[in-house]
Amino acid sequence: MRRYFGIILTVVIAFAVLIGLNAVESLSVERQPESESNPWRSSYNSGPTGTRAFYQWLEESGYRVARWRENYQALKQKAPNATLVVAGPFELPVNEAEARALREWIAAGGRLLLISRTPQDQFGDKSINVKYPSFVATAQTTPEQLVDQHSDLLIAQPTELTRQIRGLAVSQLATRLRFQPPQPASQTLQEGAGSSVGDTADETSATVAVRAAALTAPVIHLGDSEGAVLADFDYGAGRVVFISDPFVIANNGIARGANLTLAFNLIQALGGRERRIYFDEYHHGYRSESNPLVSYFRGTPLPWLFAQGLILAALIFYSQGRRFARPLPLPRLSRHSPLEFVGSMANLEQLARARDLAIEIIYPRFKAQLCRALGVSVRARPEEIVASLHRRKLKVTEIELYQTLSGCERVLAGEAIDDHRLISLVSAMRRICAQLR
Repeated sequence: MRRYFGIILTVVIAFAVLIGLNAVESLSVERQPESESNPWRSSYNSGPTGTRAFYQWLEESGYRVARWRENYQALKQKAPNATLVVAGPFELPVNEAEARALREWIAAGGRLLLISRTPQDQFGDKSINVKYPSFVATAQTTPEQLVDQHSDLLIAQPTELTRQIRGLAVSQLATRLRFQPPQPASQTLQEGAGSSVGDTADETSATVAVRAAALTAPVIHLGDSEGAVLADFDYGAGRVVFISDPFVIANNGIARGANLTLAFNLIQALGGRERRIYFDEYHHGYRSESNPLVSYFRGTPLPWLFAQGLILAALIFYSQGRRFARPLPLPRLSRHSPLEFVGSMANLEQLARARDLAIEIIYPRFKAQLCRALGVSVRARPEEIVASLHRRKLKVTEIELYQTLSGCERVLAGEAIDDHRLISLVSAMRRICAQLR
């Protein structure tokens, strides 16, 4: 028992590690069921709350769509004249620096479609006030129960965004947005000058441009007395559109009513095919800094299976490099070749002129192989063996086979044989054996 203690301990540790990895896998891979109270708005998600249908519809319609997997600071350099689709909520929050970079990008000419019930979390502007509805959705709430049957009453005026959207299917979870008036321009510029001490000239001008491009004079396309559901702003040289109901473009809502028409109007108003359209996936957890292969398999059991395979391989290499039993002697190689015995016997037979002994050694094996191939008894006479020759297609005549068999039988019976006759019989037997194979 003490001798195998190391092996038993290694096996126990291996099983414990595998059980631990499986437990971690079950905790990390499982997601809670999707619902409007627990949505996942990624364009990779084909579930009910995802936006994959919207993304693929644009892609198949000929729009230049792509997924944005970097932070907002890279928008100015890599997407100066693009349209960014932001669908919240996010798994990774937008910090203040990113929100400022997003506003600067819009003010410089970018266009933003922000689809969220809490747009202030993604846009970072304190002038946005949100009023939540009284309706509460649960995991059991169906899409039919979510739809507000009086959605068409939200159409505030005929605009390019509300064109041909009769039969709209907005959900009852749509929040109402209100926008506070901005501070006076003189106070804003003074605050900007006071906060720009130590900054570069570019940063100062960008900050002033963003504060000058405040959320003023909105165009309300959808809304009621409580606030806006769809609002449109000119923001500096750019444009931003707020939708307070992601259900309109979600997989379980985009095909309902006139929601698809509304989505088409939004894309056309923000540039259409003239601009590249990016879907923000960085804040949904898909970062370009990571390995693309790792990002592809993220959330699947494959990384844990790979880790288990590495651990098992390490254990195998470890066990192969250790000795768990008594030492064994090295195998001794024989110094003599097996052909030495054959050569010695042939030399002795040649000196003794024992040609009949050679036939006695070779012929029985040849006859047994021939009889087995032809399906006859080993004790069969040469005539019976020749008669069964038709069972196998051999390139040998009956006369040649009979002469070979009868010649060997006569030698075994005591007939004298010379070297020429011996070589002739052995050659015939080898030729016939080669055909049998």
